[in-house]
Amino acid sequence: MRAERLLRLLLQLQTRGRCTVAELAAALDVSHRTVQRDLDALSLAGVPVYSTRGRGGGWSLLPDYRSRLTGLTPSEVMSVFVGATAHVLADLGLDASADQAVLKLIATLPDASRRDAEYARQRLLIDHAGWDDRRGSVTSFRPRWLDLCRQAVWEERTLEITYADGTSPFPIAPLGLIAKARTWYVVAARPAGHLRTYRLSRLTSATLSAVTFTRPPDFDLATYWHRSQQALKASRPSYPMVLRVNDQALRRFRPTTPPLPADLPGWWIIQADLENRTEATAAVLAQAGSAVALSPPELVTGVREAAQTLANLHRDETVGDR
Repeated sequence: MRAERLLRLLLQLQTRGRCTVAELAAALDVSHRTVQRDLDALSLAGVPVYSTRGRGGGWSLLPDYRSRLTGLTPSEVMSVFVGATAHVLADLGLDASADQAVLKLIATLPDASRRDAEYARQRLLIDHAGWDDRRGSVTSFRPRWLDLCRQAVWEERTLEITYADGTSPFPIAPLGLIAKARTWYVVAARPAGHLRTYRLSRLTSATLSAVTFTRPPDFDLATYWHRSQQALKASRPSYPMVLRVNDQALRRFRPTTPPLPADLPGWWIIQADLENRTEATAAVLAQAGSAVALSPPELVTGVREAAQTLANLHRDETVGDR
């Protein structure tokens, strides 16, 4: 896209200094004519780019010029710098490039906006990846205490909260907010210093305190969340199984390896993982013939016995109706 190319051209001139058209064309992987047109476009847009003729000549920016992303409000700055879809970029191998791009963009911001961007990045994380919830999706809603928690995070003030587990009110130092699959969490430090993650919908009360706290200088919200997710996955019970499923049922499971074609057209052999045999049996039966258990043997037996029990119950019910 031309807008992206113009920004790359501007950054090339800003970071490398004087460049020839040939050097810019090679860096941007475009023709000399395209570079010339883009340089003219920058000049018409008010960017002070100029050419120097002769040996050692080329195109440059005025010595004191620095591109700035002006006109952004604090809320606009925050929305830009906390909205990156990190897991998608990582899947594409672009996460490192994205990090560098964010740093470069922050460097171009005016001082006040740069502080807003850094402040937001350290206190708010949007995790667009859905939960690997093997029991189905969870209904979400805007938590009652979200605004209060956000205020506490931004102003670095402690909260007195009561959690749904029935514990007495206790203080926390909220360090950041995380939104994952439209479910909100607050990451906070307890008085002893250890970190905890609290789901906002499970708070039964929250009171903002006038007491402020000092944010740990080495705390990074994204790093903490990544490690927390890894620990959660490692702690989950696992019940691996092999199934034969049709196209319709394939969408209902999360295969742990790529599906393999089965002997029958429209059917697949998949490996999946649930928490226990009971859950696996229910998941297979719920597909009403669109999924067949192949292993482990105890699952095959369990599905067969449960299906027979259901058949008997429905046969008895039919007889009773007559």
